[in-house]
Parts: sequence; C-alpha cells; structure tokens
Amino acid sequence: MKDLRLTKKDHSQNVTIILFWILFFICAILNIFPIVWAFINSMKVGDEFFEAESTLSLPKHWNFVNYKNVFRDFKYQDWGYLDMLKNSLWILVVKVFVNVLSSVLLAYALAKFRFPGDKFLYSVVIFANTIPIIGAGSSAFRLLSGMGMVNNPFLIWLAWAGGFDFAFIVLYGAFKGVSNSYSESARIDGANELTVLFRIVFPQVIPCIVAIAITQAVSVWNDYGTVMIYLREYPNLAYGLYVFNDAANFIENSKPIFFSAAIISCVPVIIIYACSQKLILTNMTTGGLKG
Repeated sequence: MKDLRLTKKDHSQNVTIILFWILFFICAILNIFPIVWAFINSMKVGDEFFEAESTLSLPKHWNFVNYKNVFRDFKYQDWGYLDMLKNSLWILVVKVFVNVLSSVLLAYALAKFRFPGDKFLYSVVIFANTIPIIGAGSSAFRLLSGMGMVNNPFLIWLAWAGGFDFAFIVLYGAFKGVSNSYSESARIDGANELTVLFRIVFPQVIPCIVAIAITQAVSVWNDYGTVMIYLREYPNLAYGLYVFNDAANFIENSKPIFFSAAIISCVPVIIIYACSQKLILTNMTTGGLKG
C-alpha cells in the first residue's frame, strides 16, 4: 500500500513537471516570436513588407544592408541613431545610479533604525507601490516644469531620486537579512554610521544591488514615456523608435529600417540579461518583503 501511494505521488509530480515545461515552452515561444518576426521583416527591401501576402513570409532576398542604413536613415528631427544611442546611455547610467543609490540609503535607514512612524512609513511605501496613482502624472509634470527640470538634463536627475519604489522593497528585505552583530561590533570599535553602511553592511548586499541595477537598466533602456514627457528635446532610442514607427508607414523602405533599428537596440539588453540571469534570479528570491 505504501509503495502504491509513493507511485501515485511520483506520477502526480511527473505530470506537474510536464505541465510546467509545456507552459514555459509556450511562454518562451510567445516572447521569442516578436524578435524573430522583426528580424525576418528587417531583411526585406522596398515595399516588400506591404506587398507580401503575409508579414510572416520570408524575404525574396536576405538584405543585410538595412542594418547599415540604420546609421544613415534612422533619424528623429536632427538626431541620428548614434546621437539617440548616446542619450540612451547617459539616461540609463544617471537614472539607474541615482535611483539605486537613493533606494539603498532609504532602505538601510528604514530597515536598521527604529524611530517613531517607521512601520507606518513602510506601509505607505508598500501601498504606493501596490496601488497605481494614475492621476499624479499631470501634477508631477507641472511640478517639474515649474522647477525647470523638463528638458533639462542637469536637473532632471533630481526627479529620479525618489527611492521609494520596487528597488526599495527588495533592498529593505536584503538589509533586514544582514545580522546586526556585524554593525554593533563595528560601532564598538569606533566606526561611524557611514563606515558601518559602506564597509560592513554594503558589501553583504552588493549582489542584490547589482541585480536591482540590471533589472532597472533593462526597464530604463526600453522606456520612451519618460523621455516623451520630460526630455523630448533629448530623445533616446526607445522614443526614436516610437516616433519613427509612425513615420515609416509613409516613407519608402522605412519599415525594414525600423525593424533593423529595433533588432540592434535589443542586442545590448539581451546580452546583459543573459549574462546576469542567474545573479538576478538568485538575489530576487533572497530579497522580498520582510518587516
């Protein structure tokens, strides 16, 4: 009887594993399909994209010259592909650095220090990240515009230093998991709070911070909404693709160039995520909600 129960249990586990593999395979196909579709259409020339019976049809001649023409024909106003690439890079570096640094400082203070209202503040942060406040967009734009931050790359970084976002929640859990005995020993030896943070606690959560930075970098690289609203005079690649897609419907041979630019723009984030996938998954599971 015991062996029969074990056999039934093993059978149910095998069925569950098979179902999960099927589900993951379907999800993988759904995520890979748009990239393959864009690559196929990036190889077409002229009006072949519009004239073909199906956009899934293979090109008559595989034309790699579209990838070369991206650097010549892909433009938004006076901004070329390389110019928008530079904007993407500085926006990514500044936004990720400022946001992660502010999240680290706020999460450390809330996780390691007790003060009146700390639990309430943490609850407010969880609520703010759970309930989308859609109506705050117009008021935020008026505030930043009044402070001279719109289309101002020298001040816009102040708007990215909020800190109370998803990165804060994960880092809060990571800091909670660090034993206080290390900090107490350092204080007994005369270390101040900055020394405790950057010499004692910070090294223990570096993998989590790196994982957060990578996930944010992927999000910022694909973000065109922020640039469209606050940095329209400094378009990045994501915003350039957004605008160029509409213009490509009326310009000859622009659709294949659009797809070529999209494929090139995907390469950096795919490489970054593929190289750091294990680091991200490992540290996202060790962080989380602890309070």
